[in-house]
Amino acid sequence: MSGDEESWIWFPNGRLEWSLDIVTLLAVIGESSIADHAQAITSSTLCLLPKLIPAPQALLKPSRPTRMPEVKAHMSGVYSGINLDSIGFFASIITPLDSLPALSFQVLHIKHSRRAQEHGQQQQLRRSVTEKVQDLITSPTLIIKDERPAVPPKLFSPLHILSVSSFVLTIGIIIAGIFWRDAPAIMAVTLISITSTIAGYASLWRPILMYRKHKNEVPRGDVLIRTREAAFVLIKCTEEVARELYSGTEVCDYYVGDQSYRLLMGLATMLLMMSVILLGNCTWNSQVLIGASYIILNGLYWGLGMLPQSQFWDLSRYEFTDVTPPDAVGAHIDTDENNSVEGCPSFTRTLWYAIRETKLTGWAERSGAAPNSEQWQRWLREAQENAMSGNRSWNAVARKNALMKMDVSHSRAPQPDSALMPAIVAESNAESGGPDGVNGSPSSNSTVGPEAV
Repeated sequence: MSGDEESWIWFPNGRLEWSLDIVTLLAVIGESSIADHAQAITSSTLCLLPKLIPAPQALLKPSRPTRMPEVKAHMSGVYSGINLDSIGFFASIITPLDSLPALSFQVLHIKHSRRAQEHGQQQQLRRSVTEKVQDLITSPTLIIKDERPAVPPKLFSPLHILSVSSFVLTIGIIIAGIFWRDAPAIMAVTLISITSTIAGYASLWRPILMYRKHKNEVPRGDVLIRTREAAFVLIKCTEEVARELYSGTEVCDYYVGDQSYRLLMGLATMLLMMSVILLGNCTWNSQVLIGASYIILNGLYWGLGMLPQSQFWDLSRYEFTDVTPPDAVGAHIDTDENNSVEGCPSFTRTLWYAIRETKLTGWAERSGAAPNSEQWQRWLREAQENAMSGNRSWNAVARKNALMKMDVSHSRAPQPDSALMPAIVAESNAESGGPDGVNGSPSSNSTVGPEAV
């Protein structure tokens, strides 16, 4: 074979030589991305739109979660006395603990917005078109039986936009299949779309918050959160807000019962398996279009994972403001280069900032924020006294170091000569035959026990 006739074929020459049977695998790739957004997807009635969705099997679960995911952190009620080891899902959106620097301190004031406080017919009349559409999408029954508050997804959230776009894309693929007279492609896309609708309906839910039924006077609901990195967050709020976000639990209220859910899951699983078989028998053009669609959708859903959860949930029910005092903003950084004790970030300094704002130390003892030792207990008492007296410039770190040194010096101090007396007396008694040298009767001046040391 001559050199001109020799050629290296790196790729198939014609389009028909490309094998696209692997497109069935593209339909089930991306399960982790869908699983991360499963609850947000199924919290809106837009999940009922028949559409292509990557890895629809991620929605086909044997059971449904009964609560929203929680974030691990120590939480204590400043006045209520509660002590929990996690905070609620929506509370973690308002206070993203993962983004807090170590040893930082923050004070947030959270209250119900004016919209949440309004009730009755007047509030219904003043609702905007956006609010009405949002209520229709998130709560199709329009009425919550026990009138418990709920947090809906945002109307123009990225997931809603992607759901509508995917629905339009699905319609376009079906139209293209009709144009190409590709019955397997039409049936496959239709069955996958119906599968996503069935799975979405079976998992359709809304988050319901805890609330106080009684309106009697109660202490404030301030809570203090401590992370593993020793960052402290003080939440100033009412008991109603604390019950909804922090001390209470978010309940998943599903529209479909457990038995119906299992039946729908079985039906959706059968349809998904049939659609996978049909995808492998599509024409070349349809396989290219479907494969490209799944690649794009997988990339978009993966990109949603980089967005904060605040982009998906409507928290307009609450108003939150950062009210951290100016002298506590830099708790996690050096504030005074000339003072290596009070000017450097430390756990003691951040703890003092928290005590200074709450003017109480009971929460620190209950949550284990301070060690349970005599020195730390004394430091806590002094910290509370200085906080209540308004002494914001108290040298908390220096005082703690002094207390610890006092304890160390006391434990390492040389024993006085009197500490050796029991041994000398015992040796003398052994030689004389009694404690006082006479008939073994005890002397009135002798001492017994640790009090003699």
